[in-house]
Amino acid sequence: MEFPLEEFKIKKDSYLKSRDGNSKFLYITCANCNEPIMIYQKDGKGGLLRCYADRIVWPTKLADRTAGITSSNLKQADLLICPKCDNVIANPMVYIPEKRFAYRLIPGTIHTDRSLKRSKNRLA
Repeated sequence: MEFPLEEFKIKKDSYLKSRDGNSKFLYITCANCNEPIMIYQKDGKGGLLRCYADRIVWPTKLADRTAGITSSNLKQADLLICPKCDNVIANPMVYIPEKRFAYRLIPGTIHTDRSLKRSKNRLA
C-alpha cells in the first residue's frame, strides 16, 4: 500500500479553532516495517498522543469504519493494526472531554512525517 499523491483540504471546525487554528497533515507509517498506516490532520501544538477518527484523511475505509462509535458502543471498535506486519499501533478510546472517538497511540509504534517526500524517503 502507498500513500496517495492527492492534495487534501484542512477541516475547519470548532476543534481546529479551539487549538489556535494551527493544523498540519502527518504521514504516519509503522515503525516496525514502514508500511503506510494513515494520513492524519493534526490540530494544535504538542506531540501526537491520539488520532481522532474524524481527522483521519486516508484511508477513507478506516475513517468510515469508526464514524459512529461512541462510549456506549466502544467495544465494537477494533485495534489499529499494521496491515503488513500485524503490529498493534493503537487502542480504541473515547476522549471524554470532547466525547470523540480516537485511537490512543502506543509509544514507539509509528513514524510521523510532515511531507510525503520525506515519508517516501523512509520507505526507500
